[in-house]
Amino acid sequence: MTLVSLAGTSAHAATAIPDISEWQGKLTDKQVSGLKSQVAFVINRRQYGIGHVDRYASHNTALYTKYGIPFGEYDFATFSSPARAKAEAKTFYQRANPNAQFYVLDYEALHTSRGQSNAAVNAWYNEMHHLTNKKLVFYSYQSFATSYANQARKKFDAQWIANYSKKPTIQTDLWQFSNHKYFPALKKHVDASSILNSKKPLNWWIGGTPNASANN
Repeated sequence: MTLVSLAGTSAHAATAIPDISEWQGKLTDKQVSGLKSQVAFVINRRQYGIGHVDRYASHNTALYTKYGIPFGEYDFATFSSPARAKAEAKTFYQRANPNAQFYVLDYEALHTSRGQSNAAVNAWYNEMHHLTNKKLVFYSYQSFATSYANQARKKFDAQWIANYSKKPTIQTDLWQFSNHKYFPALKKHVDASSILNSKKPLNWWIGGTPNASANN
């Protein structure tokens, strides 16, 4: 499949899941109320590492709550060691909206040594697992995931994998199939994903408990 055909299929449109950050701006009531009928849920960036809180995360997640749109939150990882990963996870949890259905580690840029990368991802996971019983999700591009977190990623409750040209060939529960899908309510093109694993349907993401491992 090509990127264009993936973004245009009715199946993907019906289950569209955008991920939104400050790059999409400070959303309005009109945008979010309209978005409700166009998405399954939203994944919102809370921080870019410890050093940068997403400018509109609190505002936008408050609107998702107001209009009844389920959402998860993600941390774009910038940690440089296992100790820093633990601290970053703790800060992320403290900053996140308590209404988030799940938490995501967005791990797509290497700031540790290659030899420490799995240990650092594992430290982030362990700290979050200590802090919450909500689902923990690992996100990356397929090549990065297998190169730098091939062991640690398998501990997470689900894996969200980006691959824009074809379906991923590693275990994938949520597939980011496009980085340029148009959402009419937003009047913007944004990253979009769809559920790929039938063992983790919509109600797994926005309700219930993490009773299945990412390897299922």
